[in-house]
Amino acid sequence: MSKNKDFTPTELSENFEFFKKLDLYTFYEELEKLFKLAKDNDVCNQTISLSGIEDPEILSFLKKICMVLKHLINHRESSIHDIKSKDKHCIYLKYWLYHKLIIRGFDEYDINIIFDFLEKHKNGCMKLASSDKPCNFYKLTWKDIYQIRNVYNYSELLYDGDMKIYDDISKEEKYINYFKNGLTLYRSSKTICPTKRQNEYCYEFNEYEKVHSKYKNVLPFFSCREKLLSSLHKEDATLTGELSRDEEPNNTMDPDLYTLLNELVDKGQLKKFYEFLEQHKEIYIPDSCNFPSNYPVKGKNAFCKLLGQVKNILENWDGISQTHNGLKLNESCDYLNYWLYNKFKQINATPCDIEVFYILWHKFALEKTNNNKKTCYNKEYYGFSKKELVNKKRMFEFLEYYKFIKEKLNESKDEKKNVYCSYIKGIFELYKNMETKKYYHSYGEELKLFQNVFSSNGELHFLEEKCPDMCLGFVFNNKFKTLCPFEDKSIPETEKINLKPCEKMDHSISRRDIDENRGKDYNFSDLITSAVYNELNGEVTIDKYYSVCSALIPYNKEHCGIYNLCSKLVKNLIKLSNMKKQDRNNRCEYITHWTYNEIMNIPNIFANNYVYGDVLRVFFNVVYEVLSKLDIFNCYFNTSNIDFNEQKEKRYLHDYFKNYEKMNSEKFCNNEQCKEYCDYILFINEIYGKHINKCCYCFTSNGCKELYPSYFKCDDNYNPHKLFEKLQCNNFEEFRAKLKKVDTPIPEDHYVKRLAYISVNEPHLLNWGNKKSSIIPEVVSDKITSDPFYTFALGSLGFLGVLLILFILYKFTPMGSYFNNRDERNKESYFEHFEQQFLEDEVQFKHGNTQNRRMSIAYHQA
Repeated sequence: MSKNKDFTPTELSENFEFFKKLDLYTFYEELEKLFKLAKDNDVCNQTISLSGIEDPEILSFLKKICMVLKHLINHRESSIHDIKSKDKHCIYLKYWLYHKLIIRGFDEYDINIIFDFLEKHKNGCMKLASSDKPCNFYKLTWKDIYQIRNVYNYSELLYDGDMKIYDDISKEEKYINYFKNGLTLYRSSKTICPTKRQNEYCYEFNEYEKVHSKYKNVLPFFSCREKLLSSLHKEDATLTGELSRDEEPNNTMDPDLYTLLNELVDKGQLKKFYEFLEQHKEIYIPDSCNFPSNYPVKGKNAFCKLLGQVKNILENWDGISQTHNGLKLNESCDYLNYWLYNKFKQINATPCDIEVFYILWHKFALEKTNNNKKTCYNKEYYGFSKKELVNKKRMFEFLEYYKFIKEKLNESKDEKKNVYCSYIKGIFELYKNMETKKYYHSYGEELKLFQNVFSSNGELHFLEEKCPDMCLGFVFNNKFKTLCPFEDKSIPETEKINLKPCEKMDHSISRRDIDENRGKDYNFSDLITSAVYNELNGEVTIDKYYSVCSALIPYNKEHCGIYNLCSKLVKNLIKLSNMKKQDRNNRCEYITHWTYNEIMNIPNIFANNYVYGDVLRVFFNVVYEVLSKLDIFNCYFNTSNIDFNEQKEKRYLHDYFKNYEKMNSEKFCNNEQCKEYCDYILFINEIYGKHINKCCYCFTSNGCKELYPSYFKCDDNYNPHKLFEKLQCNNFEEFRAKLKKVDTPIPEDHYVKRLAYISVNEPHLLNWGNKKSSIIPEVVSDKITSDPFYTFALGSLGFLGVLLILFILYKFTPMGSYFNNRDERNKESYFEHFEQQFLEDEVQFKHGNTQNRRMSIAYHQA
């Protein structure tokens, strides 16, 4: 059971004088006094059954409660009977009961027994004489008890407390949060409890809500009381209604926008419109600002002066468009509303002040509408704090001027661009803060406007390009609570001693020969790869990525530079995460090759070409943690048994192919410069020949397959020999006839190799007697359909086979005679016809007189 005994009636009464004046506290004090006087040797009624209850502490507690209620029934003079809100008495009784359960320390089993007893006898002496109906007791959990008690404290604060008490509450954050939590619990319970499936807590809350709604409807400006409670923050602690002079700005624009971007403000309509509004000053006459006395307005003078100014502006609203170069009326209305946010802040307006102001504004605007005049209505209001008013206005003004800021980003030089980018980052951090805290009622409109502008990837990519290393691309990443999640911490002074600059550390990007004895570097600054590597190797501040790279600080003394490398890599991965797919794949290749090269510059990092120790294990753990947070799943690092000589060769080849197009261009180099490139080509040719056979799988037709496209291209057009000839390296004596051309691998029949492999390793698959086997036919089918050579060859052979069969049939079978004797057959048929006719005639002739002689039957044999 929770032993939390905070926010008891005694504690609240000791800290807040107003709490002692509440009916809730009066009822509580009377019951508490009677409980202390009660004895536990009897019950209030002999019909009360305590059978089955064996715990002496529970028995004593229940008997005392019985005696307390018996006393209330028999003594009508109790102060409780003077409390007019009779329908609240059950609430007050249970509030007191929950307090007793908490301080007595009963567990869940005990309170179930107590609630069963109370519910069973609610119509007996458990019934309050001051209440028309018996009190229902539900089996609440400890969590339910704490929550419903919090709701009761909050509701009574609003019902019976004067609004001046909010100043007292706001002095200590502990109590602000408690009463605000009661409001939050009330709102969430209203959402949850009307559902069909209800529990004991909801039965309790719904009974309370019936009473609460009744009093809420008669309490003046109840909604603004709730808004005032919601708006209480530490920065809004002073709610006296007086203007704080040291906070009054010299202008109505956001100070950052006005001072840092003052050359922009004249371009838009917003600043001019603000100046127009400021010109409408209204002299306040006390009798001209009358409103009902129950309106909870604190600073009436400042309030009425501002209201008169707005009325003056609305009186001339019809001519707004003509005065401001065709500014749309809805835009003008937005400008007026955001201008007022600053005015509310200046006069320290409370939520109730603002709500009353909007009621009177709406009434005045409605009269103008009824008179067929154009006007402007106020925006919806949800009880904004002063800080929220400032944030809303700041975000709106940025979005109004963003198109001009974007133009300046395209025009400005680096120094001025940094000013714009810093301002944009501040606004993006503001959006992240608005969105993360889920203040949708407060910032819903501004969040939507921001998303409409920046939800497209194109806009964010533009800002990432113009303002790098500012995390702007993370603004919509819901995994991060802050804009720059890797910059949340700073390095403690005690750890900076391990991050002293490394002596004699070479971090330049060069093409060192894999043969350590060669001793030559190829550092061509005019090539594409050089610029990329210089960007990747750009410096970062020492503590910028401490929050993710701090695990490497203990290793930095022995492996000097490993922490700095981690910081640079995080910076590069952040930029990678915001790139488009094609650019991302290309940059990933650079990052992996750059990373391995930089690791080789770290002292004591490997022995005998292979990694040892924990430092790289920790390093790559950090790398993959960052990759996961950035949702990068297509950029990998080899982290086990790293062969750095091989990685170096891969980088040389990668850089060669990336730079090939430029080196192959016309007039790429002059004579002396070409000498250095010719020497470089000789060096690359050696590595090229070493890797081509394992990187390229060539077919008898249709080229070669690239097995490692991240660092090797199999197209023969990239052969170093062709570049060697293009640069006319043979014209130099020292290079003449020194380059041996590397040929592409001998083409291989993939399917023949497959059959050979199967016959050796899986011979059972080659069951030639099994005609139903589907393995070999599938391979052959794939082979035929995938290679045009086989298609053409088989077609030709098929055609020749058909001709051969026809020739054999013609030459060696009766078919030839059939074609040769076609005319004779036609003639023979013709004569056979006449012979048949002759026979028929002969028979008819012989039948001429057959009565006196035997019949002769002639047989014709064909």
